[in-house]
Amino acid sequence: MIFIGIIVGISGDLVYHFMWDTQSVPKGELQKIVQSPKGDYRANIYSGTGGATVDSSVLVEIENNKTKEKKNIFWEYHCDNVKVKWLSENVIRINEKKMNIKKDVYDFRHQ
Repeated sequence: MIFIGIIVGISGDLVYHFMWDTQSVPKGELQKIVQSPKGDYRANIYSGTGGATVDSSVLVEIENNKTKEKKNIFWEYHCDNVKVKWLSENVIRINEKKMNIKKDVYDFRHQ
């Protein structure tokens, strides 16, 4: 019985990671890079096209220029373009959504 619980738990974690975790989203093609005001971070903007059966999407990844650590903070489906503006070193506006890059994540599937 414990073995079955472990298998179900591991399976649930894998499903979450590949189905719901923004960090596992395919990036697509790099379209643009927008540097933060002080240059500590950069927003890497990717567009994905799925072909005939999947609509376009936009993914924004924040990269720390010193450590090279990366984190996906924005993913929107049915989206052809994106407007990105840094409001401060830690706050960015992406398609009218104001986000703190340290704690906020937007994923259209969770809205």
